[in-house]
Amino acid sequence: MSLDHDPLPAGFPEWREGPPWVMAEMVASEPRLASQILAEGEGRRLVSPLIAAALASGSPVAVTGCGTSEHAAMAFSDLVGSATGRRSLIHPRQALEAALDPWPGLCVAISHEGETAATVAAIEAARGVGADTALITAAPASSAGRAVRELARTPAVDRSWCHTVGYLSPILVGADVAADLAGGQLDPGATGEYLRRCLAELGPGAELAGTALAHSTSVTCLGAAADYVAARELALKIAEGSRVPALSHQLETFLHGHLAAVDASTGVVAVLADPWAGPRLLERTSQALAAARMVGSMAVLIAGPFVPADFASQLLSVPPLRIPPAPGIDPRVAATLGAAMGIQLLALDLATARGTNPDLIRREELAYREAASQAEGTIAL
Repeated sequence: MSLDHDPLPAGFPEWREGPPWVMAEMVASEPRLASQILAEGEGRRLVSPLIAAALASGSPVAVTGCGTSEHAAMAFSDLVGSATGRRSLIHPRQALEAALDPWPGLCVAISHEGETAATVAAIEAARGVGADTALITAAPASSAGRAVRELARTPAVDRSWCHTVGYLSPILVGADVAADLAGGQLDPGATGEYLRRCLAELGPGAELAGTALAHSTSVTCLGAAADYVAARELALKIAEGSRVPALSHQLETFLHGHLAAVDASTGVVAVLADPWAGPRLLERTSQALAAARMVGSMAVLIAGPFVPADFASQLLSVPPLRIPPAPGIDPRVAATLGAAMGIQLLALDLATARGTNPDLIRREELAYREAASQAEGTIAL
């Protein structure tokens, strides 16, 4: 790898010729960051009251973002909807769609650096129809920060553009809000310690899986229910970090046509971490992995502690990445955090095995910098 422009423009991540990548340092920082976010409690102090008021009035809550922030918005919505029993009122929305069709009620935006044009447009459109607005960001002085009424700051800006801290931070805020609205509170120390355990126990399996997938020409990521969020984020991390075309599908959707595009050059990764997965979902995941293996695909599984030890053992190319149990932590929160650790480590190890620098998401190349500038233009509505 080499740069085609020296030096890189201001504001770019640190350029490194080889590992350890900055992304690795960001992942390693997440247990401490989790403890800090939960101890500071900006989510429960600043965002919970707005959501509680919207739910009390029967108003919809739109949680919006783009890219990694969109996936964090999906996880946020799942955690809060589950904790409150009000899933019908809490909806994740892609930011451009939220901008084109704003809802009254409450718009909770997620934007790590606060400058995503579609997310700013979604906030402004929501204000235009009388909605209340809030933001979860690491950049309070940003365009998005200036556009909202309330703001929950996350304490660390991701130094890699293959965002990991940018995904986990708003999820932790969502977990904090969910616990508060359910009348409880997450233990900062226990949550941080659980993430340390996830890093230690998932690390070896992620390295094996990343090496096994390194020669795949594409990767398909599968999940159902809450696991589909992690599958989507994994596909994004693989595309950004390894330059491998990656798709995400709902588990059942994959089996209804998309299997035709899978062959021996394709890696298939299934996420099965949602603790509410029953026997039917276990069986369907096994059938999907069996189908992938029958056409020659490499098969990888990220498994929650409820998945039997011998589950799909004859179908997997490498041992599963096993998310450890989390006594004392809400099962849905633990599953969401554990899956986040699993997908981040797998994406990082795949990039390392392929010899690609994940930190600049290919913008060390001039064509990709120019393409990004085109994509990040303003949005007029």
